[in-house]
Amino acid sequence: MKKLDSYDENQNIFMQNKDYSLLIFLTGIVAFTIGLAAEFTGFDCRAAMFAQEMFRNGPTFFPTTYGQPYPDYTAASTFMIYLVSLIFGKVTPLTATLPTAIVSSLVLVITYRIGAIRSKKWGLFAVLLLLFTKGFFSLSRRISQDQYTTLVTALSFYLIYSSTVYHKQKRLWFIPLLFVVGFIFRGPIGLVIPTAVVCIYYLFNRDFKLFALMASAASILLIICFKGLLVAAAYQGQETFAHDVWVWQVSSRMGQITHWVGYYFSESFTKYAIVYPFAVIVIIARFKEIFKCKNSDYRLIAYLVLWMLVVVLGMSVPGCKKIRYILPIIPAAALVASYMFVEPFRDDIVFGTKKWFLVFCSWFPLGTTIAILVTWVMNKQGFIHFEVNYLAVAVCSALLTISVYIVRRKYKEGFPCEFAFVAIAAVMFIVIKIGITDVRNFNRNRTRPFVQKVISLQKQQPGEIAFYKIGSDSDAIKFMANLDKPILPKFANSPETILSYNEPVYFISTNKDFIDLPEYVAHHVRELDHGKIDNTECVIFKIEESFQ
Repeated sequence: MKKLDSYDENQNIFMQNKDYSLLIFLTGIVAFTIGLAAEFTGFDCRAAMFAQEMFRNGPTFFPTTYGQPYPDYTAASTFMIYLVSLIFGKVTPLTATLPTAIVSSLVLVITYRIGAIRSKKWGLFAVLLLLFTKGFFSLSRRISQDQYTTLVTALSFYLIYSSTVYHKQKRLWFIPLLFVVGFIFRGPIGLVIPTAVVCIYYLFNRDFKLFALMASAASILLIICFKGLLVAAAYQGQETFAHDVWVWQVSSRMGQITHWVGYYFSESFTKYAIVYPFAVIVIIARFKEIFKCKNSDYRLIAYLVLWMLVVVLGMSVPGCKKIRYILPIIPAAALVASYMFVEPFRDDIVFGTKKWFLVFCSWFPLGTTIAILVTWVMNKQGFIHFEVNYLAVAVCSALLTISVYIVRRKYKEGFPCEFAFVAIAAVMFIVIKIGITDVRNFNRNRTRPFVQKVISLQKQQPGEIAFYKIGSDSDAIKFMANLDKPILPKFANSPETILSYNEPVYFISTNKDFIDLPEYVAHHVRELDHGKIDNTECVIFKIEESFQ
């Protein structure tokens, strides 16, 4: 087997003395912001409402909904949206997503920098695989607090690893600061995850002095930061709100069991494909070499595997599990997975995986071109109803197919050919994600058309808005996030409440709850219009004037 400490520089001459960090950062910004939805949908609606209320009322320690502080998050990420929105004059999907896009682009850069310590080729392939990973790419185009934890974790690892390689111990002084930044943006999770990665690194290296120092510093900072968090909560929302912060951010996550203990190990195969499955293949195939740290590259992989394991195992302990909580493992998984492109494996499962993946990448654009043309014809004939941007996707896939042909003619094998195929396939994936998947999700989960119907009724006859059996933290937020001006809605939880209003009120409920209204209430109300909040069928109704 080829020794990994010496790379074939004949294939990498063009990369010598070049740093691709800025190019990677700018590429990330474009990929994560181009073609964003025209309105807020899904989980982004809550964060959008946080930003809108901060934009109207000014910064606070905790974000607010309906003017009341929300205990599950700090306001740090909301404040970043607030700052960007000040520049543009209002909160839009772009201003709300741009901070996440910047942070995600920095994650790409740090991932590249970690790999580039051993080989720029390694770092570049890791970036491509990150862009090819749906879970990472999707969250990079949304409002995501977990991307801040990912950045802090990746940057912490980069500092400790580079300080070891380059013997620059002064870099370690930034680690406690990063712990604090992680807490500010994501609460306890934002501090605990990077701390675990740093501590396992020094424990593995048997550097017990730095292990004890980092663990002690993190413990002290966690106590100080959480105490400060509770003080800020008490200041903004009294002692009862401080108690809610403790429950929402700590005790409920520890006690509430949402998934089985192996949830993260199994779900990551699909949610974080392709980097997670590829990383598992590399780990299994080269377990002995990694375990024995056969050389410098395998030692780095060992660190990365520990990074992944400590996060997945640690986050498997709390009962409350969400796949985005372990997003910080993705840079490590991408670096482990991309190792298959660094060493020329021969005649084993890793080489076979790499070979078939390159075949897939080379035929991916052509297959997409054929599929999109067939789908367009079937849509025109009325066999299916599939709303996508056919022209844009077809043009892009055709151009990428031509690019594959050019690469085949110019390069037969080696790094340029492999890199070009994966890069083209990553671009194809991005085009499909933006031009097909995102378009379909947007058309299916729109709320603004329904909001405009309500506004139109209010213009004809002024009246307040009340949600009937719609929770203030569920579909109501999706409605509120797409309003252009602030309102304070009412919430009716029982049929009797509906008839208690004397002033004109536009009630909003799900179609099912409207149908299930008892006869003595249904007799006095009238349906005005219908539509969707996200993907939920809803109706607008009001009390008959004769009853009022």
